[in-house]
Amino acid sequence: MEVRFAVWAENCLKEIYKHYSEEAGPDKAFEIVCKIIDRAETLDKYPERGRVEEDLIPLGKGHRYLLEYHYKIIYRVEGGIVTVTDIFSTYQDPARKQKRNK
Repeated sequence: MEVRFAVWAENCLKEIYKHYSEEAGPDKAFEIVCKIIDRAETLDKYPERGRVEEDLIPLGKGHRYLLEYHYKIIYRVEGGIVTVTDIFSTYQDPARKQKRNK
């Protein structure tokens, strides 16, 4: 399977990097973003291993997620492609997920 990042997810990674660069320095920011990407890329062999994202069931697209740090790597599988649609902080209001993952 191929793992792809949607534009929204790429922007989330950039925001995470920016935030941690300011808070903890660029080295820590780079480490966190790399770990999130590495975790997402493990989906190429085991795409169904993530838990079903209960808050996104109403969208009917089969969203699942993996956790890395306090971030949910939200993704869906279509054909032979795993698309990461969002990198969502678990500190945020869960109601925002549906707006971000349509």
